[in-house]
Amino acid sequence: MPVIAIVRKTIIQFCKEFLVNPYLCYTEHGQHALFYSMLNTNLPAESLRTIWGGQEVCIVQKEYPTAHNLGRSQRQHWDISVIKTPVESLHPDRHGYDYLRLAAVVEFGMNEAVEHLEDDIDRLCHDEANLDTGFIVHLYRLSGPRPKFSNRDWSPRSPRILSLEDVAELSEERDVEIYYGMADTTGTHESGLWRIQQGEVVALN
Repeated sequence: MPVIAIVRKTIIQFCKEFLVNPYLCYTEHGQHALFYSMLNTNLPAESLRTIWGGQEVCIVQKEYPTAHNLGRSQRQHWDISVIKTPVESLHPDRHGYDYLRLAAVVEFGMNEAVEHLEDDIDRLCHDEANLDTGFIVHLYRLSGPRPKFSNRDWSPRSPRILSLEDVAELSEERDVEIYYGMADTTGTHESGLWRIQQGEVVALN
């Protein structure tokens, strides 16, 4: 199975597990670590590592740097990246390991406002993003009303919650796959998983 297909399959697996067990990870950073582990497990062992500059390198990286500033004041870091093989660097003669070409990037957001999602879309779709395929995992974890299960949860009545239609509109004419997961323990919103791409919404439940 191609690497991109395995990344996509792992995203769906991860999101469906989140819907059943939304409190496996306390924070979004914990979700990065869990997804990293799942992706490492799902990739064939023989393709998980490669060689660059005589050194063994794992193709799955957490916090790998962006190759350019992407219109910001400085370079940032991707949540999860998959290095493209055969390995190639944008700058082989200058810190080449810091500029390897990427097959895929996965950006995460849990209970994040629209600005976070817009920023992820803009960066992943930037002309100098240095990646073949961009994915966004946009999750909601809702509980309450009082007390909420966790202070990190949002209320189901929060005006910051984006609808599927809102996200579909943001995705129009943008080359990125967005996975929208809703885990609402109160039943106010329909819990489920959807893929949103270029304005099209597909249920994955």
